[in-house]
Amino acid sequence: MKNKKMLRIAVKLLAMLFVMATGMEAGAAQLNAKDEYIIFASGGISGTLQVIGLPSLSTIKLIPIGVDTHEPVFSGSNQPGTNGTPDGKYVFINDKGDSSVGIVDISTQELIRKINIPGPFGPHHIAITPDGKTLFATGELSGKMAKIDIASGKVEVIDVSDGQESAPDYLLVTHDGKYCLATDYYRSGVHVIEVDGFKRIKFIPAGKNPHGIDLTMDGKLAFVAGKLSGNIPVFDVAKLEVIKEIDLTPAVPGFGKSSAPGPLHTVFTNDGKWAYTTLFVDNALAKIDLGKMEMVKKIPVHYRPGHLQITPDSKYITVWNKYSTGLFAGSISNQDPTNVELIDLAKDEVIARAPTVPEPHNAKIIKADAVRGYMHTSLPPEGHASLWAPHKDPDVRARLVPEDKGAPGVSRTSDGIVEIRLQEFSYGFKPDNVTVKKGEKVRVILTNIDKATGLTNDPAPVHGFIINEYGLQTNWGVPQGKSVVFEFVADKAGKFAMFCSYFCGPLHLEMRGWFNVEA
Repeated sequence: MKNKKMLRIAVKLLAMLFVMATGMEAGAAQLNAKDEYIIFASGGISGTLQVIGLPSLSTIKLIPIGVDTHEPVFSGSNQPGTNGTPDGKYVFINDKGDSSVGIVDISTQELIRKINIPGPFGPHHIAITPDGKTLFATGELSGKMAKIDIASGKVEVIDVSDGQESAPDYLLVTHDGKYCLATDYYRSGVHVIEVDGFKRIKFIPAGKNPHGIDLTMDGKLAFVAGKLSGNIPVFDVAKLEVIKEIDLTPAVPGFGKSSAPGPLHTVFTNDGKWAYTTLFVDNALAKIDLGKMEMVKKIPVHYRPGHLQITPDSKYITVWNKYSTGLFAGSISNQDPTNVELIDLAKDEVIARAPTVPEPHNAKIIKADAVRGYMHTSLPPEGHASLWAPHKDPDVRARLVPEDKGAPGVSRTSDGIVEIRLQEFSYGFKPDNVTVKKGEKVRVILTNIDKATGLTNDPAPVHGFIINEYGLQTNWGVPQGKSVVFEFVADKAGKFAMFCSYFCGPLHLEMRGWFNVEA
């Protein structure tokens, strides 16, 4: 009872905090009169699509999608930049937790359709073709790529792992529609996929554990974020080769030399002069002179930035931060709440900040006047209680308990339940490979044993947990020094990735294990 009461108090604190920070009242939010733009942002493990006004950063609505959302993409075209050229009709958003792509009607703010990708797959990101007819998806948890016909829902899947440990991550489709380029952070390179034939024609080494890949506004170059090499390999789209590497480790005013800045994603200004890249470890954005192809400054942000997005007129950048340590009164961990910061590019300074649902991935921005019906949106009746995932399986209950001291491993109880004691830490699971039989009831005792965040030494993170294809039953999180206990039936046979769903540090994406269900 005490733990349940603590959870209720924590939820209320976060709800109050969110309301105070955004100046909103539950059930009555509308687009702020001064907001020129609307942001559609992934809600991560909240399972939602966030709708946010800009520059007010007021949350307008949280649209339930599924389990673990990552990448919103507008219908229309992928030209000419990171927001594409939207037609104002739909937003597509992938769900890594249940291997699907949701389609949201922009005017009604409702999920109207889902396209399922044959699993196990684990889509990390999606990208649209220039003609707006096809989506590509990376199978981070399977070493596969998918090609999705939007109209029919037909899905083709190919394996690009070559029998190796593989994690296709971020991707783009070139402006001429010929190629889909996808980073692979386990194999440290870029897959080149022929769009029409849907086959891989080349694999190009690029950086160490690369994450993002983003096109310049003219579509001629792709910037690859070398997460662990601390650089940006610059990829010539016509030549299909790396032609330069931009070093992000040198000292710049206000920042000393950094051996591991942790670049993740890049956006570009409309005039073709500047690029901005998130540096997760350095708590900053790198500003890059595109004429000189070198970093000229760093802009501090707060804290641990992952994705970023630029407005269509290059006036603002939104930065989506994984941690908010010490920024909001009443927060209960270094990751709670996550936040979005607004940077004025005329000053290269943060001018506003607001909490977001956990935890933000990518976002897309559209002019407010391009969307019909927007002034009629409102928060759901329960208000900001929807900060907590609305998509849980009603037949699954979880209990937060004191730290379990039992040895990690798999055993069977006298009444036939498979009991899995599983430890989470930066950055892995123990055990990281478990096997049960189809139809067995499984009890997971999930314990966060971290004392601090690996590599950055931030306060111990919250670790999330999802088993791909079992998302609704297994989507839980656990703070440091606690355990979560939950039960479900292993009713699908196969090999499924189990992964940390809360961005817990620089090697978060490498934090993975396997859940095997024998027929």
